[in-house]
Amino acid sequence: MKIRGVLLLLLFQPLLVEGAGPMTPPDSQASSLDFSMRFARQKIPLEYANRIQDSTIRWLGVSLREKAGKHVTLGMYGGYAFLTQTNNPVTAGKELDGYHAGFTLHGLLLEGQRVSLYGSLEYIYQKTDHKNDAQTVVIDWVQSQAQIGVMVNLVRSWRLYGGGSYGKVDGEERASGSINHTLSFERGAKSGGFLGLDLNVETDGYIGIEARSGLVRGGEIYFKRRF
Repeated sequence: MKIRGVLLLLLFQPLLVEGAGPMTPPDSQASSLDFSMRFARQKIPLEYANRIQDSTIRWLGVSLREKAGKHVTLGMYGGYAFLTQTNNPVTAGKELDGYHAGFTLHGLLLEGQRVSLYGSLEYIYQKTDHKNDAQTVVIDWVQSQAQIGVMVNLVRSWRLYGGGSYGKVDGEERASGSINHTLSFERGAKSGGFLGLDLNVETDGYIGIEARSGLVRGGEIYFKRRF
């Protein structure tokens, strides 16, 4: 991780107990704005024309969500992105770094006293690169995803949520230097699932963990503060 990534982590260190990942369930409480910090690690097999390229993504980012109605929440998020791959000559032994940015739309579909049904749409752009005197490589892609889930209020301060997701990835790898090429890749439309658990640590703050499968496989830790 480069110095700028470390500086960003240090800058937001005081907010770690105050900051939700962008895909966590919305709610209908009075708070209309939430700020979050997200640490995520995911694996994804990218489908090139003649091979499947195993890739690992790490994110360090922040997000902001605001209610657009009683049951609708709009969000945007972004931050640093880091990418490593196996058995790819132009990325072997390298960690590509760059950024990610995305938009989300969440909605409560049905709301009960203890159980709620919700849905969300997400659109992400990610770009990473690595440059030296001999070789430059850039890998970027767009990812779109929809999910529907159920949130259950357990004993006081605990929430359990989970459901299904569906999405796809389209991207491009560009190399120049000792190797020159432009290659397209995708991750065809995939269905999957997710499961998360979070704890209300104070009046308007949560800390939680989430696991995913399908389009990507991995997990994240999130910290949320509502205002």
